[in-house]
Amino acid sequence: MRKKLLIVALLLSFIYSLGGIYFHFFAGDEKEKVNSIDTIKGYDYTLKSSATELMKQEFSILKENLESTSVNKEKYAVSIAKLFIIDLYTMSNKLNKYDIGSADYVYKSAVASYKLNVTDTLYKYLEDNTNNKRKQTLPEVSSINLDEITESELKIDEKVYLGYKVKLSWEYVTDLEYDHEGEIIIVEDSDILYIAEKK
Repeated sequence: MRKKLLIVALLLSFIYSLGGIYFHFFAGDEKEKVNSIDTIKGYDYTLKSSATELMKQEFSILKENLESTSVNKEKYAVSIAKLFIIDLYTMSNKLNKYDIGSADYVYKSAVASYKLNVTDTLYKYLEDNTNNKRKQTLPEVSSINLDEITESELKIDEKVYLGYKVKLSWEYVTDLEYDHEGEIIIVEDSDILYIAEKK
């Protein structure tokens, strides 16, 4: 059973990769490339040139905390939860449905399935903007608030991880009837916090 699940996961990852490769090599020359404009020392988090002002503000808060002499874990959890939501639900700056937001913050073993799920659901009807001619109206998160944070634990592959439950609510530049609230489950692994689940 485990072998079958592994084969299915690999097959799905391969299909997702083919779509990304096509758009990277055959459809990405006419629009200005998105680059990394900021990073955080010792972490794999990057800020893209396509980031909104809200994303830049929250990334700055995260960077200040993580590059300080004493990291505040609770603030760290709130920051990545906010960045996850802002990047995921801001689709106006995405090139196509394969340009998935928030993958930097997702638990490492779940990134491929997360991207595939978003491509097939939330981003499914996102039109390609390679030639900068998209007319589709898409959401952009304009503000986000912390409603509650509590300590929690989550079992992943028979191992129990400590972490946080973060409840957030957010607004959009234009309300297109996407989600306005949610709960993010965050786990800690080797001093790094990851998004493990969104409810």
